Amino acid sequence: MEAAIKDAWTNEKHPCAFTSVASVYKFVKRRFPRCKLEQVEKTLQDLESFTLHRPNVSRFPRRATRSIGMYCDLQADLADMSKYKSKNDGVTFLLNVIDIYSRRLFVKPLQSKHGIGVAKAFQEIFNEMSTPPLTVYSDDGKEFYNVNVKRLFDKLHIKLASPKSEIKCAVIERANRTLKTRLAKYMTEKYNHRYIDVLPKIVKGINNSFNRGIGAIPNQVKQGDFPIPIPRRSSAKIKFSVGDHVRIAAKKAHFDKGYEQGWTTEVYVVKQVLVGHPVTYRLVDTNGEPIVGIFYTRELTKCTYAADAVYRVETVLRTEMRNGRRQHFVKWDGYDSSHNSWIDANALLNL
Repeated sequence: MEAAIKDAWTNEKHPCAFTSVASVYKFVKRRFPRCKLEQVEKTLQDLESFTLHRPNVSRFPRRATRSIGMYCDLQADLADMSKYKSKNDGVTFLLNVIDIYSRRLFVKPLQSKHGIGVAKAFQEIFNEMSTPPLTVYSDDGKEFYNVNVKRLFDKLHIKLASPKSEIKCAVIERANRTLKTRLAKYMTEKYNHRYIDVLPKIVKGINNSFNRGIGAIPNQVKQGDFPIPIPRRSSAKIKFSVGDHVRIAAKKAHFDKGYEQGWTTEVYVVKQVLVGHPVTYRLVDTNGEPIVGIFYTRELTKCTYAADAVYRVETVLRTEMRNGRRQHFVKWDGYDSSHNSWIDANALLNL
C-alpha cells in the first residue's frame, strides 16, 4: 500500500498527484478500503516534494511574554533614523529598551551603532533603572554582540539572549512602531524633520499612556502589581515525540508565494517536549548541536530522515585521494558548512 500511496503522489498522470493528503487518501482508498488518513500522511513524510511544500501558517497562539518583576527582563532594539540624520545633530539610530514587566520604554540617541556607543547607552539606561536587569533580549546583530557590550554585561552579570523565532522580540518591535509613529506625526505637524529636541517628551508621553498589553500605565506600575502566573497544565495534543525528525517553517513574508518551498531543507531532531499553553519543543541538528530557542507545533512538520538516503549536494568544494580512494568534500544543499563532509566519488549521482 505504501508504494501505491507514493505513486499516487508522484505519478503526474493521477489527478491527485502533488495535491494534498486528503486527495491522495480519497484516491488510494478506492483500491484499499481499509486505508487510513494517518497512514497516507505518514507515508508521504518520506518524500521531500511533500514535506518541503506543506502549507505553513504564521498566525497561531503563542506563549505570552511575561517577566517575574520590574527590570528583570528587557528587550532591546535599534531603530534606524538615518533618513532624518542631517536635521538631528547626526543622530542615526535610537537604542530602544523596554521593561517587559512594566512596559516602560527607555530611548537613547546614537550617532552610530558601534559597540562603544551602544554600551555607554545601555549603562545610562541601567543607571536610570537604578538596578541592572537579569536578561536582555535582542537580535543577534553586531551592535549587541561586541566586546564593549559583552564587557559591560559580564561586569553586571547580565545575560544577553537572542530568540531565533521569526517573531523575535515582539514587545520592543511594537514599541518601536509606537515611537516612530508618534515622531512621524510630530514632524508632519511641525513641517520639520527635527525631532531630537522633543524626543524625551515623546517617550515620557508613551510611558504615561495606557498599555493594552498589561492593562496599565507603564509609569504607574509598581513591583507586585502583577502576580507571577502559575503555569497551567497543558490540555493541548503533543504532536511530536523526542527523537522525531522535523523540518522548521522557513521565514516568509506575509505575501510570499505559497507554491515556493515553505520548510527548511535541513532536518532537525526533537530533543525535548515542553508541556504548556501552547506546547513547545527544543531541537538539535543531526550532529547533535542544540538549536537556540523553542519552537511551536505549527512551526514544525514531521519528516523521514535516513543517513543512507539520497541527498542533494550544493557544490563540490574539493577532491582528494584519501586512504586510496577518490573522495569529494561537499556542501549539502540546505545545510550550513558545519555539515560539510567527505563522500566517495562513486557515491555522487548526476541527475
